Amino acid sequence: MTRLLELQERLQETRAILARVERAIAEQPDRPSLISQAKSLTVQLRNLEADFAVEADRLGMDVCSYRVFKDEGVPPLLPLAQGLVDFQSLVTVVYDARKTSIPKERAKISPDIRAEAAFDFGYTFPGSLGIVLTIPNERRLILDSYLDEAIGQIFSLAKAHSISDIRGFAQKLGLASIRAVYKWASGHARAGLGVGIEWRRESTVRASLLAQQPELENLYRMIEKTSDESETEISVEGELEAVNVKARSFALRDSSGDIIRGSYKDAISGSHRAELPERRYRATLTKVEKVQYSTDKEMSEYHLKRLEELS
Repeated sequence: MTRLLELQERLQETRAILARVERAIAEQPDRPSLISQAKSLTVQLRNLEADFAVEADRLGMDVCSYRVFKDEGVPPLLPLAQGLVDFQSLVTVVYDARKTSIPKERAKISPDIRAEAAFDFGYTFPGSLGIVLTIPNERRLILDSYLDEAIGQIFSLAKAHSISDIRGFAQKLGLASIRAVYKWASGHARAGLGVGIEWRRESTVRASLLAQQPELENLYRMIEKTSDESETEISVEGELEAVNVKARSFALRDSSGDIIRGSYKDAISGSHRAELPERRYRATLTKVEKVQYSTDKEMSEYHLKRLEELS
């Protein structure tokens, strides 16, 4: 690890010197010595980056290059920092789903899983704003590791084209993964940022993703529109608290004291009268449960089908 830390320091020092030389060139563009020095420093940086990748691989680590960019101006720091936090969370929850083969509905991560999927800082690089991260990854001769599978799933999900695709990923990975990619994509898109990610092992790019801001916006808006619904028929006994004939809505207090509110079509009418207060009824209801993919919220709606007065 000492060699990797040494390379980190040399990379940052060399990049800082190059930045100063480039500023000097901007002020004195006709000085050949400055241009020659910049070229030499650029070659040194490329060699140091290659050495860093080789050393990381020797230590069993992959390298993740994470770059954000904006059409105009410099990307703001806060969305970059939050985007990295959200990307870490996304990788962790998808890694958990792949390793355990259990689609996660909630992002409850064990300390072991969190440690296995944790990135370490490598170094920064120019080109809008870029950060190189490292992460331990199991070396396998034939099959991909769980981390490889997780990254592949994330990059595929980021390129989803339809709500049907989103539902397919939700079945494989669970809603926690969909919510994590929603948070990551929406944070970048709302800040006007695109992202480019390369996943490398030494000099080999094993996976990559380039997503412009409009693509990330389309992704998170698709997730916002995606939900699951289920219907069940239930029977409840209780007292009618209120009926709004114009709005065709009702409120029923059940035996436990809870209030059920909902709508009706023809369960209450001139031929199916309902009286209140202090009249007990057996209500046959359709309960519609909705799960929104972009949030943790579950919503329930009630539709009154029949109302029978109890003696």
